[in-house]
Amino acid sequence: MVKFIVGTVYLSLMSQLHKKDGRHSMKSKKNVLMLIILIICIFAMLYISRGYLVVDEAPKQADVIIVLSGDEGRLAKGAQLYNEGYADYVLLTKANEEFITKEEAINFGIPESQIILEEEATSTYTNATYAKLLLEEHQFNSSIVVSSDYHMRRTKLSFERVFKGSDMELTYVAAPLHGEVGEISIQTAIKEYIKLVGYTLGMYRFIDLED
Repeated sequence: MVKFIVGTVYLSLMSQLHKKDGRHSMKSKKNVLMLIILIICIFAMLYISRGYLVVDEAPKQADVIIVLSGDEGRLAKGAQLYNEGYADYVLLTKANEEFITKEEAINFGIPESQIILEEEATSTYTNATYAKLLLEEHQFNSSIVVSSDYHMRRTKLSFERVFKGSDMELTYVAAPLHGEVGEISIQTAIKEYIKLVGYTLGMYRFIDLED
């Protein structure tokens, strides 16, 4: 997809180099060259800055593990943490979504009695708001928040805003989308940065930005 976009832009820009009489305009050549350099710089910055999206802290003992809905690897990571003894409960947000169901959690070795379901969330921000209500209801004081590596910066932004002023201790642990944590494609990074900008500007208050 990225190659297609870059190729299309490149061909469009190169077509501007030629006037109808077939002669090159030095000014046009200079402008096109600058645009090409700018595009290359933007993609280079995105490639380098992919790591900024990742928040992956060392897990520590908590009351509950919160697994955000979305990619398949999130529940696997949450179950791993549960089976390693980091918490006694697992909260599944938007638990009616594919990959994040009670049945899948049980298949990963989490007892049904230790699973808490939340089925109303529709976005990262509402994942946090509904999770907060359930944590308060169960009188939990600490939690491990699990999501995909590329999604963790926006997850942390959302949870810190929702839990601002509370005494809840939050730890953020990333689940790899592909291979190892931090292996994020340019396409994924572009999409996530667009959403991150929206969340930073508080657009989730007006538009329900999905994961």
